[in-house]
Amino acid sequence: MQSFQGTPLPTKRRRRGWVTATGGITALLTMAALFVHWNTNFLGEQEFCDGIVSSTEMSSVLDGAGRISTVSSLGKVTPAFACRVERTSRFLGKESTEIHISTGVHEPDFPFQTRVWKDPSAMSFFSNGTTGAVSGERGWVLLPEVCWTKVGTTQLAQVLPRSGEVTTLDAVIENGTVDRQALAKMLAAAAHRIAERAGCGVGGPVETPRLQPVKTAPTTAGAVCGLPGFTLPRKALIDGEATLGTEQTSGRASDTWACGMHLSGSAQAVIWFSTTSDPRLVGPALLGDKNFRDIADGAGKVNRSRSTAALTCGAEKVFFSMRWSDEYSDATRDDVIQVSRAMFQGFIDSAGKRHGCPAVKLASS
Repeated sequence: MQSFQGTPLPTKRRRRGWVTATGGITALLTMAALFVHWNTNFLGEQEFCDGIVSSTEMSSVLDGAGRISTVSSLGKVTPAFACRVERTSRFLGKESTEIHISTGVHEPDFPFQTRVWKDPSAMSFFSNGTTGAVSGERGWVLLPEVCWTKVGTTQLAQVLPRSGEVTTLDAVIENGTVDRQALAKMLAAAAHRIAERAGCGVGGPVETPRLQPVKTAPTTAGAVCGLPGFTLPRKALIDGEATLGTEQTSGRASDTWACGMHLSGSAQAVIWFSTTSDPRLVGPALLGDKNFRDIADGAGKVNRSRSTAALTCGAEKVFFSMRWSDEYSDATRDDVIQVSRAMFQGFIDSAGKRHGCPAVKLASS
């Protein structure tokens, strides 16, 4: 009788096959788990910026596939803070997007006169409750005035505003754009938490900001920026370099409004005009600016070096601002001072009528 010593071999092969299959399944499960970890927020951070921003709010802003995580955070022991948060992914072909959120200290006319905020006419201003504005790349919210002596900006330590400066919560997006409404909602809620944590909150629920639309249209001679009677001085336009083109407007005249004139021609110049009657912006910090000079008839104050003015118009104070790009200064050359004075006077004359402001004559020097 023959003996078959090889009969156990099939059982060993099955065992090795089972082990190989199990190893393959484990590898697939591991890769799947890593893919979920790299490209979703499953079991991710529940809050950001030391509790100032919730996971839900951050996910709404940094929307899309990817993992949201903290890059850095400063200010755990002071009301002022700065943090960086990024959304990254792998194997999806998406570039990382980062948001930098921080408390900031600014001069009160910063939304209209500083290069940091670039183009006020591209910002969607808030029209209810909170004072602020957002675009797809950046945003700001003004903290309550009672917070300006308690919350500042953070470096190695907190730096509080000086007299005449204000405190804001700022956000800047790097390498991408975000939904404006989501950014506005997050900033309003975060500013509320900062104020409460600093003991300067004003109470009440956080109201979701309503955003004013941004509109673009051709510029009409004799009604620049939609202001009837507003005509640019003759020397303000240069054939072939800077002529009437298109204008972008944001906000509403009864609150905060901005217009950006994008001139046609080789200079690619831009001129910005802005007004606001928001008492949070046209308040003691602005009106106490030592660079403002009284207008002769007592109707308000003017700062000629910055092309800004604040007029008393009935029961409200109205702030007027004009600014232009370096390309416009280069195009107008030696006439820039004369042109700017005439243009600012014409702007106040026309825009002031919308607010019932008195007619004023700005000094020629």
